[in-house]
Amino acid sequence: MKRLLLIMLGLLAVTGCTTLHQDMREAAPQKETWVVLPFVNNTETPFAAERAEAITAALLYARGVQRVVTAPLDVAADVEALPDRGLRRREAGLEWAKKQNIRYAVIGTVTEWRYKVGLDGEPVSGMTLQLVDLSNGAVLWSGSSARSGWSREAVSAVAQQVLEKLISTIELR
Repeated sequence: MKRLLLIMLGLLAVTGCTTLHQDMREAAPQKETWVVLPFVNNTETPFAAERAEAITAALLYARGVQRVVTAPLDVAADVEALPDRGLRRREAGLEWAKKQNIRYAVIGTVTEWRYKVGLDGEPVSGMTLQLVDLSNGAVLWSGSSARSGWSREAVSAVAQQVLEKLISTIELR
């Protein structure tokens, strides 16, 4: 009986796996204005990048970054369904942020945002984030994380957990 319980606990621990890799060069000031630049969506899920951007902005603010802004969208150009749409949005956001004299930018890539195929259909999410000093282009912090969740969880809930884990590793001053 004890053996069965240990096996069950081991399987339980494996099903909600998370991976995290990150590196921090220096602490970032939380009193400065930060911009969340448009993310690149490397998934087949439409608007996964926009969802991740919104979650990231909210989590940064909740973590203590006092001014978090997002780059304005060009609605006419944003309807393009091109493979490089995310890169174009990021470049336009970067230009806008520099004109606004914003020093710190969070850039990201959504690497996974889906439900696994199978009976349970577990949600999986993967992200990479970087904190960049726009004054010199230096990457102050970089992180990558992925997680699979339980079959009854939403992909957005798993994505929020991934982003929260990543953002919690950013050292603030």
